[in-house]
Amino acid sequence: MNRRRIVSTVVMTALGLVLAAGHASAQLAKEIAGTWTLVSAEAFGSAPKGSFILDANGHFASILTRNTLPKYVSNSRVKGTSDEYKATVEGSLAYFGTYSISGSDLIMRVESSTYPNWIGTEQKRINVSITGDELKYTQPAPSGGGPATPVVWKRVK
Repeated sequence: MNRRRIVSTVVMTALGLVLAAGHASAQLAKEIAGTWTLVSAEAFGSAPKGSFILDANGHFASILTRNTLPKYVSNSRVKGTSDEYKATVEGSLAYFGTYSISGSDLIMRVESSTYPNWIGTEQKRINVSITGDELKYTQPAPSGGGPATPVVWKRVK
C-alpha cells in the first residue's frame, strides 16, 4: 500500500468512528428522556427510593433517599433534632439543572442541590446504558465519598 492510500484509510476509519459515536450519543439522548424510579444505589441502602426526570429539552431533576429516613418527633421540618437532621442529610440527595450526552456519558450541570458543593458544577455519570426499561450508569465520584458506584433506574410507565 502506498502512503496516500494508508492515510486515506486511516482518515476514513476515524471519520466512521466519529459518526458512529455521534449516532450512539443521539440515540442515547433520545432514549434517556423520561421519568425513572430508583432501583438501586449503594449509598442509599437497600430498597432506596428516588425519582430521576430528564426532559427532551435537556432539563433534569433527581432525588434519592433511603427508605429508612426517620420521622421528626416535632412533626416540623424546621424543628428537628441534630440526630434527625444528620439522618436526613446522610440519607437523601436532591439536585436539578440541565444535562447533555457525550458518548456514553451523562453530563449534568447542577443549578442547585441539597449538597451545596455541587451547585454550579458539572456532574458526570459514566457508562450510561439503557436496556429495555432499565437505565444503568456509574457514579464515579459519590457525594458521600468512596469508590465509583453503579446506579440503576427503571422507566416509569
